Amino acid sequence: MARRRRYVIAGLAAVAVFGSVAASAATLGGVTSGSLGADVTTVAACDTDGVTLAYTTAFAAGGYQVTSVTVSGINAACTGQNLRLALTDTAGATGTTLFSSASQAVAGTTATVTVTPTVVTAAAVKGAAVIIGS
Repeated sequence: MARRRRYVIAGLAAVAVFGSVAASAATLGGVTSGSLGADVTTVAACDTDGVTLAYTTAFAAGGYQVTSVTVSGINAACTGQNLRLALTDTAGATGTTLFSSASQAVAGTTATVTVTPTVVTAAAVKGAAVIIGS
């Protein structure tokens, strides 16, 4: 009998904890394209077919360094939105960020990002990420 009572009390405690967690999560609000919260929404992309990157390098200090990156193939629907570029030392989502640009407004179908003041050795660049959004 005491054993059954413990199970009932444990079950009620679990329901109470679950209820309070669900209630607090419900107060976090929804996601909109300008905010972040605990919800799901679809945000339409202005460029659905991707972009192309071209690197400009210069020989300095005994090796080639990336001096700029040209992002081309940007859809015209992205005009007026902000572009950011990151260069990484791996081709995936993990790794070290070698360079991260400031936001710059997209003014056409091509944008050039100057890699400065950071010195980025061309051989170290294995991946890149381009983010275009408001």
